[in-house]
This record gives sequence, C-alpha cells and structure tokens, in this order.
Amino acid sequence: MSSIDNNELFEKYYQTEYDFNTTSLSIDEIDAIKKLAREKRVDYASAPMGPGIFELIQKQSIDIRFELVSFESDKIDGMLYIPTTGKERAYIILNSNKPLVNQIFAAAHEFYHYIKDYQVFKERPYICDFGMLKDVNEKKACRFAAELLFPEEALNREVRDYCRKLQVAEFKSLGFNQVASFIILMTVKYQLPLKAVIYRLEEENYIEEVKKYIENYGFIKKVLQEIQIFSELVSVLYGTMNNFIIPYSKTYQDMETAFSTGNASKDDIVKDAKILSLDMNLINELVEQDEVVDDEEEDDEELFSIISAKQR
Repeated sequence: MSSIDNNELFEKYYQTEYDFNTTSLSIDEIDAIKKLAREKRVDYASAPMGPGIFELIQKQSIDIRFELVSFESDKIDGMLYIPTTGKERAYIILNSNKPLVNQIFAAAHEFYHYIKDYQVFKERPYICDFGMLKDVNEKKACRFAAELLFPEEALNREVRDYCRKLQVAEFKSLGFNQVASFIILMTVKYQLPLKAVIYRLEEENYIEEVKKYIENYGFIKKVLQEIQIFSELVSVLYGTMNNFIIPYSKTYQDMETAFSTGNASKDDIVKDAKILSLDMNLINELVEQDEVVDDEEEDDEELFSIISAKQR
C-alpha cells in the first residue's frame, strides 16, 4: 500500500506514542478493564498471545478490517478509521513502517476504541478524533492492550516462577539486573513492547521505582537485541514484516457492495478509498464499471468477478 495522501487529516487524528503509565486510573476503571480483557482473551486463558491478537480481533469482530499503511510520519502507530461505506464497518490501520511489536500493541489499543468508543464516533466523518479521547480514554485503551496481551494472572505466575528459580521470597528484593532480565524474558515471551512490560510490573505493584527502568530503557533494549538465543524472534518482533494479518480482498468487496446497493455515492467510495490507500485504478474501474452494468442491467456478480480477478 502507498502512503496516505491526506497528510494533514492524519496528522490531526493519528495515534501518537502511547502513554503506558496508567496509574491515574481509578480502581473501578482498572477492574472494568481487567474484566473486559479477560472476556476478550477467553480462548487464550493466561497464555501468551502476541501476533495472535490479529486473528482474535478478526474472529471476535467480523466488522473489523486491518489495513497496513506506510505512513510518511514516524509519529503514527495506528488509528481506528470509520468509513462512510457500511453501517458497522471499521478499519484498524497500522503503520507498516513500525516494528511488529508496535503493530501488535497498536491493534489491541485500537480494538479497545472499537469496543468502547465506536458508537460515539459512528456518525462522525472518517476518523476517531483522538484529540477528544486523550487522557483518560487513551490510558484506558493502553491499559486494556497491556492486560489483553499480558494479563494479571500470567504476570503473577511468571513472577512466582522467576522468584522460585532465583530462590528469593519477594520480587521487590531483586536487584536491577535481575529485574531487567525478567523484563527481557517477558518481552520475548509475551511479544509486547518492552516499555509496556516495565509498566505492567508497576501496575501490579512489583516495582516501585519505575523511573529507574524507564531511564535505562535504551540499555535494556540493547541487551535484548544482543542475546543470541533470542536473535531470531527478536528480529521478527523488531522487524516491520507482518505476515499475521489476513489480506482482505473484502475491503474492495465492501466498497462494491455499498456502491451497488446505493448505500454510498461514487464520491464517498473514492474518498474512503483514498484515505485507506487502496488501489485507485481498481476503485475507479469499480465505480465506472458499475455505472455501465447498471445501464446494461447486467448481473452484479460479473462486476465482483472482475474485481476478484484483478486482486489475484
């Protein structure tokens, strides 16, 4: 996919770097987020999810489509896009220039916005206004993503096992190097951003001086990337290739259906397609060909066959 042309629109609405620090959330808010995360990851129990997040979202919400877009701005991780075509359709757009580990977290983050904030913005044009969702809602989305990818039950079990191996009674008695090693192990095992793992330890009260680990984030990440036994997996996590998202020819099918049924105009289709960075040659042919089909009263199935053939 090519870069999105409407840069100003995206600069206004993009999801910038996440604020992993969610300590300002209330106990009730956190409890509600934990409950929602448990409900959504029920098939995984407390097992690692990682790239499985993409399949989980697609199975649980058939109205969500994923799109990978090569954004020019490195500030953008992802966004929830609500097109004019389709009544309940939404697109989670991920920055294909970002590491896979960022794409994993971004998908979980936007999934929360889809669950909780979609209806608010359903009638608004195009993009979820993150300017209106900042602060508390953004923290909630980040906490949900962290809980979904690395739930409390899993963290508690991992801490117990780690302490038992080191023959210590409490995690808080561990030194910096031992805690940093645990952070690295969990980043690799649960496949979420290293910084998110650091804050998960603070959120569940396993560390108190989170600043010390954040200040040494660069050092810990460097060690992570130099460990030979993790090199293959780390190269995947910190590479930009995402082979876990099912390619959706249905995106074009959605456009065709909305147009042929009169739910969206030609201008709507073209505008949505540009924002999604779809193949405009195919889209233009779709709307032009459909007009010919209508004139000749031919079966819509012929148009779908043409579209399907061009996507192969």
